Amino acid sequence: MNQLTGMILVAGSSPSTTNIHYLSGFTAPDSFLYMKTAQGGLLVVSAMEKGRAIKQSTPGTQIFTPADLGLKGKKAWNKVEQIRILMEIAQLRRILVPVDFPAGLFHALEKKGFKIAIERKAICPERKVKDKAEIAKLRKSQQAAVAAMKSAISLIGSAKIGKNGHLFIEKEFLTSEKVRQLIHKTLIDHDCAGIETIVAGGDQGTDPHERGHGPLFAGQSVILDIFPRSEKTGYWGDISRTVCRGPASAELKKLYNAVKAAQAVALRAVKAGVCADEIHGLCKTVFEQRGFETKEVDGAYVGFIHGTGHGVGLDIHELPRVGASGETLEPGNVITIEPGLYYPGLGGVRIEDTVVVTESGYRYLSACPKKFELL
Repeated sequence: MNQLTGMILVAGSSPSTTNIHYLSGFTAPDSFLYMKTAQGGLLVVSAMEKGRAIKQSTPGTQIFTPADLGLKGKKAWNKVEQIRILMEIAQLRRILVPVDFPAGLFHALEKKGFKIAIERKAICPERKVKDKAEIAKLRKSQQAAVAAMKSAISLIGSAKIGKNGHLFIEKEFLTSEKVRQLIHKTLIDHDCAGIETIVAGGDQGTDPHERGHGPLFAGQSVILDIFPRSEKTGYWGDISRTVCRGPASAELKKLYNAVKAAQAVALRAVKAGVCADEIHGLCKTVFEQRGFETKEVDGAYVGFIHGTGHGVGLDIHELPRVGASGETLEPGNVITIEPGLYYPGLGGVRIEDTVVVTESGYRYLSACPKKFELL
């Protein structure tokens, strides 16, 4: 970064908040400012948050309250004034802002004559490669995800099959909501929060981001997608499994086996130096060879309708993307491998693991069995 240029980040949107967390070690529920310079970071927080910011922030981060900047009354929380003084302190002439910067604040800075431009590249490209401490934090979250997955599969597997294929636990319908509740309780026991957890049975599972609702049935695929965030570190885990209580039809087993085979082929290809596009292409090839087309039917796409994976860190979806991205994998990337197939009338299947890329292959953050039929 040019010595005369600073990068202003405003906590509030997910990318900027997690970038500030990565750069400074600090996060808070309220909006606050961070300035990234060639010499280090400058953080503006409320007086209430100053003590915590001093304890949590990385060495070299300068911490200010509005009062420290000489701002009082209405000017105390005027971000334009805060930025003006930070620029004076850091002896800057120009500022850059990320693409998620608030439009109103951008306009106000322009109106006041600041030399301001939008940085369209990644603000912290180094986030793609995790160090040992980050990998340890991610492993904790993934272990929580695996524990929750095992509890959910155990519950579904213990359900009784009633009339019309309804699943029952102690004379009550087993529902997506009840399974999700157990998942979230398990995650809380591991100091993690479950957010938008997916328990989607039958045709609900053919929409990859449908959370799922209502009774679950025997003989149908149930997609379980658990992605917890650690309450302590802010790092995420991510895992998906697909199960079927009772015998599955031959076509549904064929669907599951295709996804399992595609994931195995993709995982074997993971290593440093491989282009993510190649991994995605291998999954597509497996599906095509097994007769599972991706196409448009009645205005909606069916088949393999999403990428093969994504990076995981302080954001649940971050770089590198494992799909048509052109990105090359590096040692220390933490990525998901999650091929899936979705056909209304038959069901959806997704299998996902989060792994660390190494020079020669990959390591699971936390392994979890893959079993489809729960008989």
